Amino acid sequence: MTNRPLPNYSNGGESVTETAHVPVAETAEQIAAETPGEPTLRSGVIGEVVGCTVLGFLGLSVGLAGGFNREGVVWTSDIWPVMFGWAFAIALAIFIAAPLSGAHFNPAVTIALATSGRFPWRKVPAYILSDLVGWFFGAALAVLMLGGTLRAAADRAGVKFGAPGSETIASALTTYVPAPGFGTGGAAYREFPIWRGFVGEILGTAVLVLVVLALSESRHVTAPAEWFFPLIVGTTVGMVILIEAPLSQASLNPTRDLGPRIMLLLMGFGKVAFPGPRGGLALLVTTIGPIIGALLGLLIHDGVIRRTLATLQVRPLPRIENPGDMAREPAVLTRLPADLGPLPAVAGDGRGGPIKLVTFDMGGSLYDDDGWAQALKQAVGELAGDRFDEQAFWDEYNQQRESQGDLRTAMANRFGVDRAQIHDLAGRYLSYGRNHLYPEVAPTLRALAGRYKLAVIANQDERVLEALRRDGLFELFDVLALAKAAGAMKPDPRIWRYALAQAGVAPHQAVHIGNRLDADVRPAKQLGMRTIWLLRGEAPSSPTIQQLSEADAVITNLAQAPAVIAGFASQGAPTVGAGAAAGRS
Repeated sequence: MTNRPLPNYSNGGESVTETAHVPVAETAEQIAAETPGEPTLRSGVIGEVVGCTVLGFLGLSVGLAGGFNREGVVWTSDIWPVMFGWAFAIALAIFIAAPLSGAHFNPAVTIALATSGRFPWRKVPAYILSDLVGWFFGAALAVLMLGGTLRAAADRAGVKFGAPGSETIASALTTYVPAPGFGTGGAAYREFPIWRGFVGEILGTAVLVLVVLALSESRHVTAPAEWFFPLIVGTTVGMVILIEAPLSQASLNPTRDLGPRIMLLLMGFGKVAFPGPRGGLALLVTTIGPIIGALLGLLIHDGVIRRTLATLQVRPLPRIENPGDMAREPAVLTRLPADLGPLPAVAGDGRGGPIKLVTFDMGGSLYDDDGWAQALKQAVGELAGDRFDEQAFWDEYNQQRESQGDLRTAMANRFGVDRAQIHDLAGRYLSYGRNHLYPEVAPTLRALAGRYKLAVIANQDERVLEALRRDGLFELFDVLALAKAAGAMKPDPRIWRYALAQAGVAPHQAVHIGNRLDADVRPAKQLGMRTIWLLRGEAPSSPTIQQLSEADAVITNLAQAPAVIAGFASQGAPTVGAGAAAGRS
């Protein structure tokens, strides 16, 4: 047992900070244990296949169980068991797969997340294929257990698999427009035209994606505890099923439809499976409709809700980077200098004094690193030509991310190109879109600007200022320390000296916040500045104890910075070069 401050989730994750003296190793060990790693491609494939298999098996089995109904035996009598079955199946599957893949289970969701920059496009094909395989496996397991009952139900109805009228039997696995229980032609098709099913799929999936994004929005202050989020997602699908099931059986997911259809094809349903009734138009409704709906939900959330929330002066809650994090409480880490014990005073006047300047790294701290990663890939690919291999690029990128090595140098050595050319070309390709701005940044900067001078430390040229102007942040900064103006690039300490001189502030009265040890924490620490390591973007997915010990504080969300900075004022000034020495030991 220690006196280390524990995260207080009742107020949105902000640490309840008390003075505590905890050994560095113990604190770092706890932080490392609490820091969730990001899904790799391998874990993503495994998570999606396993999650979709579980979801398909449980959800489809509920529908197949209707085959038990006969005279004197009523096993599932109406839509309610189906609705609750799918709702709980979705929640359970999210709990199982979220730590592995983020629990997408749905190409429509994956494409929407990639479109918004929340998910890398390079992983999209693997996730879609994994979802298709998982849904097929789930359907196969459901048929293995209940297929005999399904055939018995068909025999009692005098219907053969694949014959006209067998759509009612097949609908236990896949989806049609309308639900075959309302009929398979004539009057049913007139009452339920294709466009009604299409609109239903679009609106139903839009609602689902809107809920998922709202739950993962950092300023959604009314959100319940994180463990309850999967149940809300499942309940949302259940509600949509109640409304949408007659129109198109509430597919909401292309692979939920296609995976089981492949199983039906193997069972002998032939054209009833592919292309299905209505000349294949119903198949387009249940596969293309959800994708359009997901993009619509994304547009509403990011274009209206998120943009409006950005204007509100609220205290942000911890950002959930991946919808799968809804199945687990994200680690909220705030390690004040007191955790490291008393800090010696700086040589010279020996004063700790109040903090007067806060400097920020641009990429990874204010804007996510996806734009930079793509610009770097494009630059290296163009310079390397035929020598470029995308998988080798991402392997090197991830390796340098974990070790906190220099990305440009590593790529230059890996592909035999010039480092300076990589920097110049990547800088021309780099752009920060609106969706790259972390949602807690604006309100946090506004809160800090009322107390301290603010500065940006960036290797990019003046074009990065366009993003700050567009997003209403430019006027909050007192100093813009760009490489061209400073005559030096990070990690050269001269760029920080330039910012300090422009602000008229001594190093021990300044704090730097960045997400890289090599380019942020170590050089700023060497000058005698306080340092806060922000664990996101190009920070390691699983930082080591030694890495966690280098900065004065470690946080996972910029909204935690004001409390940490306020804590610095009561401490002595840092030792010049202490962090850099720790990084080399």
